[in-house]
Amino acid sequence: MSAWKYKRVMPKVIVAKLRLIEPRDMVDLAGRSLHDVCSMLAKTSYQAEISEIPARQLDSASLERAFLKNFMRTCKEIMKHSPKSISFLLSTILMKFEANNVKAVLRAKKAELGVDEALRYVIPVGRLDEARCRKILESSKSVTDMGESLSDLEYGPVLKGVLVEYEETGVFPLLEVALDKYVYGRIWRATGKLKGLDKKIARTVLGMEIDSINVKVILRCRALGINEDQIGRYLMPVSEVFGEKELEDAIRAADAKSSIESLRAEAKLAMARDYRYLLTDILKGYEASPSLSRLEMVLDRGLLKTSLRMLKRYTPFFNIGLILAFLNLKLFEVKNLRAITRGVEGQIPPDKIRNLLILPE
Repeated sequence: MSAWKYKRVMPKVIVAKLRLIEPRDMVDLAGRSLHDVCSMLAKTSYQAEISEIPARQLDSASLERAFLKNFMRTCKEIMKHSPKSISFLLSTILMKFEANNVKAVLRAKKAELGVDEALRYVIPVGRLDEARCRKILESSKSVTDMGESLSDLEYGPVLKGVLVEYEETGVFPLLEVALDKYVYGRIWRATGKLKGLDKKIARTVLGMEIDSINVKVILRCRALGINEDQIGRYLMPVSEVFGEKELEDAIRAADAKSSIESLRAEAKLAMARDYRYLLTDILKGYEASPSLSRLEMVLDRGLLKTSLRMLKRYTPFFNIGLILAFLNLKLFEVKNLRAITRGVEGQIPPDKIRNLLILPE
């Protein structure tokens, strides 16, 4: 991809990056009241979305919607000014958020929540806005009915076969796995449409995200004592670093530490330095504390550190690296703000909220 094709989008990305909230300000927000958090965020890039929230409806749920709405608006602005192949990849990446809404309505129906209560857990996005989610919930009597309610979108056919299995076994996570496999498969194929350095960078950044999910699945399943064959059903073997064999070796390792060491050895053989950094951090985290929640935090921080390295590595050049790194930083900002607003509303002590934040070390 010729560098000049990025000239329209790069100024947008650089300006948006400058508007990210500084880590010290994020930490400070964790010690404020919900009203103060809202007032402070009204002076940031979230101003427009926060100003739309009626004062009587100000709570963590309404703020969460505002944060994601801001993220989607930022993504669409970048897509509008991006080369066609990059815009296509970004639109595919945004399917993750639609899939999250499908998961939310499935969970709500499984829990037998009323429609209005269920919609509190849905963050409208893309084709699954609030009206569409309400219609799905109202027209479906059970989880298995939802395949038909989603039949005009790709998510309906994706769920069709798995819903039959769910009805027989009651194993709900398989529904979410089916959605993830479909969406991340689409994202991975979209990276294949890129060329040269763009393709290499996109497959590094997005491949690490996919493999990070796989590592979480392996560690979580091992902690729950799920058998090896069953673990394989929950994985998405689509990256260039970890294929089916590498993941199977990690699953069959003697313990969680051995699983991490096995993957790190494969990353070394593949000369995938960002993977080696990430897995080295995970191993250190495991040795310090084998807590699963801590390891998942280490994984998330590893992805953040990778995005920061991408910014340093590719900022002088016009390519997809800067775009993907910025969007990851923006998404981590949204996740941090969600943690803060939920924590403040739940009266969780500030120190505990800060421990949940994914910030650069």
